[in-house]
Amino acid sequence: MMIVPNEEDSIIFTIVSFAWAGFGASFGPVILLALFWKRSNKWGAIAGMISGGAMVFIWKFIIAKLGGAFAIYELLPAFVVALAVNVVVSLCTPAPEKEICDTYDKVASGR
Repeated sequence: MMIVPNEEDSIIFTIVSFAWAGFGASFGPVILLALFWKRSNKWGAIAGMISGGAMVFIWKFIIAKLGGAFAIYELLPAFVVALAVNVVVSLCTPAPEKEICDTYDKVASGR
C-alpha cells in the first residue's frame, strides 16, 4: 500500500500554487480588460502586470503572516490590485489610437 502525503503539505503543491497565483494576478486582469474594455492601454497593462506580480509576493510573505482574514490565497488580493492599477493607469495615460479603437469595435460587433 502506498502512502500519499496530504497535498496541502507538499512543497511541490505550494510552489505550483504560488506560481499560478503569480501568473493569474499578472496576466488575468490584462486579458479581461483587453477583451472587455477598449480604454485599456499598454501602460495600464504593464503597470497591472508588475503590481499583480509584486502583490503576490507582498501578500504571501508579509500580509498573510498577520493571519485571520489576511491568510487568504494571495491570488485574490493580487488580482484585485492588478485590476485596479490597470484601470487607473489606463485612465491617467493617453487612450489607444483611433485605429485600435475602431478595430476593437469591429471585432466586438462581430463584423
